[in-house]
Amino acid sequence: RIVANIHARARDEGRSARTGASGSGGSGGGGRSGSSASRKDDKSKLSPFEERHRLYTQMREAERECYELNRRIDAWNRLNKDCLLGFIPPTPFVAKPFAFMPSTCSVCSMQVTYQILSLLHAVYTANILQSEHTVTRDLIKILLKESECLTPRLKDLKRQVIVTLASTSEVASKMILAELRLRLDAVQDVTSAEILGKLVQLDFPSVQEYIELAMVTLTRL
Repeated sequence: RIVANIHARARDEGRSARTGASGSGGSGGGGRSGSSASRKDDKSKLSPFEERHRLYTQMREAERECYELNRRIDAWNRLNKDCLLGFIPPTPFVAKPFAFMPSTCSVCSMQVTYQILSLLHAVYTANILQSEHTVTRDLIKILLKESECLTPRLKDLKRQVIVTLASTSEVASKMILAELRLRLDAVQDVTSAEILGKLVQLDFPSVQEYIELAMVTLTRL
């Protein structure tokens, strides 16, 4: 009987403990629901300025999280590419001199050269004073050089450019005269002689020097 009474009391105490716990749990749930409802009420009571400030704060937090996430992604990408130092600036480009070639195509090279030279001739004809600084000895040598593969149209255009420069630019005229004299003294260049024959027929400031060169060339024949 004593043992039975002890067990009975233990069962009664267990039932009372469970009942108290359920009661406190119910009151706690009511407290949480009450607190959430109070927070909702607090949000609904925010002024427009406070609401904007709250949204702005959330936006800034989202931006910070996005920035940190992008940094991690970039770090992983650099790690996968074996480039932990990040962006490596390229070595500075050093321009190297090269020979200008309008085209390497044997079919269209003459046509391309003709179009470029036509544009250059138009620029020199329009206003030689603004483009006089582009005339160099190398350009004069290229214009005077004629090969067998040149088309007649391109050959005539090159000579027209020479005549235009010699008759309109004093600087270019001196360079052309010096190059013609050099070619005619070294070898009896037919191209230089034909260009000289056209120049002596024109009227420009330094034409007398070309006439003298033509007379000297004739005496050597």
